[in-house]
Amino acid sequence: MSSIITSGITPAMVPGIRKAIEVCEDYASENGFICVDEVERLCQSDDWKDVTKHELAVIHRHQSNLCSRIADHLRTLISEGGAA
Repeated sequence: MSSIITSGITPAMVPGIRKAIEVCEDYASENGFICVDEVERLCQSDDWKDVTKHELAVIHRHQSNLCSRIADHLRTLISEGGAA
């Protein structure tokens, strides 16, 4: 693994990266809630039978997953140099 300096991240950037991790985690959480709410709404109506109406739930699930992965990647970047 490369050090935090050779990966292009300076120690001065770490607080901003930590804030970005927090924002990504919040966004992931909110999208997860939206996905669950949408699935519950679909299940309470006849819309669950029509796969084309599942798009909103799928989009929010993917956004939630993507934000979690970005947060994990950022966490890895700042922990490589022992600056965590």
